[in-house]
Amino acid sequence: MSTIQNIDSAPSYIMKFIHMNMEQLCTIYDEGMYENPNLEKGILCFICSEKENIMDVQFMNDEMMYEILEKESVMNLKNNIEENKKLLLIKDTDINSIFLIQV
Repeated sequence: MSTIQNIDSAPSYIMKFIHMNMEQLCTIYDEGMYENPNLEKGILCFICSEKENIMDVQFMNDEMMYEILEKESVMNLKNNIEENKKLLLIKDTDINSIFLIQV
């Protein structure tokens, strides 16, 4: 069974990566939005592992998100994104956890 916990931030290696690569992350997001002009909001998805030194980042449109989450869940996530913010969905495979961060 999954448990949901609210925390102040993701593990430090994830937060460090985000802060050090914010410009590139914004570029990936902006390119994804340009390639999907019908979207109001998109989501950057990370698959990461500190042990394996992996940090895969990709822009996900609605159809891609529907492959991993139910449509209603995707719509709820997108509806809760604050104005002028980007949503990062981060899966840490080391600790089998998912983090949602708005930047």
